Amino acid sequence: MIFQQDPRFTFDTFVVGPGNRMAVAAARRVAEAPRTAYNPLFIHGARGSGKTHLLQAVGALALAVRPELRVLYLTADALVDRVSGAVGSGSMEGLRDELLEAELVLLDEVQALSGKSRTQQELLALWDELEWAAQIVLAGESSAADLPGIEPELRARFVRGLAVDLPPAAGEGDQPREEIARRAADQRGITLGDGAAAEIARLPVSDAADLVAAVERVGVAQTERGGTLSAGEVAELATPEPPVHTLDEFSAFLSDIAATVEEIVETAPWRKRLAEAILRWEGEGMRTRRLEAALDADTAPDVDAVLEAFAADVEKLRAIRAELEAMRSDLARSPLLSDTDRVGEAEALLVSAKAAAERKAEEAAKAQPQVDRWYFNPEKAAWDWVALEDRLIEELA
Repeated sequence: MIFQQDPRFTFDTFVVGPGNRMAVAAARRVAEAPRTAYNPLFIHGARGSGKTHLLQAVGALALAVRPELRVLYLTADALVDRVSGAVGSGSMEGLRDELLEAELVLLDEVQALSGKSRTQQELLALWDELEWAAQIVLAGESSAADLPGIEPELRARFVRGLAVDLPPAAGEGDQPREEIARRAADQRGITLGDGAAAEIARLPVSDAADLVAAVERVGVAQTERGGTLSAGEVAELATPEPPVHTLDEFSAFLSDIAATVEEIVETAPWRKRLAEAILRWEGEGMRTRRLEAALDADTAPDVDAVLEAFAADVEKLRAIRAELEAMRSDLARSPLLSDTDRVGEAEALLVSAKAAAERKAEEAAKAQPQVDRWYFNPEKAAWDWVALEDRLIEELA
């Protein structure tokens, strides 16, 4: 997981246009001075917009400024695999230590964390400490608000610093697209003829990755011919051809898998019901470990009973949250209220909050000034003025 610098991905090779100028400036700022500006920095954009390039550029520049800096680059998929392996081998503490030793953390493709509840829990558990010790830069295909299947607490931490949009190259006009084609050719030692870069830029492709692929096709053709292609030949060659599908051994294997999955769904509809319930409740911010365990069972459980019990516990948690919100208690934001396996703890939390509110009310009442009610006693009001005067003198003495 330690950062391996790719010389192709630097700020010098990144094509800057009007739409991505802010993202590039923010990335350069955190690379030059980690933890002094935006932490975390969340870069979001569609596939091919240059997110990975920019993350790699941050790591390269940060190491150029401070060669001793401990930089960690990993994709969310790699993090999920590492967490799964560490849980299985009982080495989770070692993985946490490894993450916390980094001074610059580059996490790519965060959308892959969707639905990975265990990895999200582990990341959330060490996030505050990690953010205090290191600069964090995240990249994902959509804004944090649009990422599905992410715990609300983790989603909120993604945007505590600065979130910037990285538009696709297709939205930048022909000039930046031509520049992408030229730079891709230079990096690969490909000589483009007059007008070739402009023809590649006009191709009906949606992102920079497809532009680079077109440049590589031109390079292969020129190597075979032994000379450069004209602009017209480039336009004809660089257009991607539709894939031709043949039923090779691997395709047959995939076909068998698809048939098996279809058969499972048809013969075991209970799995489909549980899967749909998991997606629904995770979308509403609830943890679904109980349903996941039922889905992994070898035999069908009583699905109606499982779903009814889960829904009942959700309602209990929501009722507890509503009471805490009515009391204006900070405990209404507790993660316990999203975990149906911890309803008992949530109920104890409510009891504790009510007791604290009662103590607070009693303390407030005691803090009010006390009034001597002797003067308002109806019995004393019946005394004549002489007796009242004697009583007052007696009281004052």
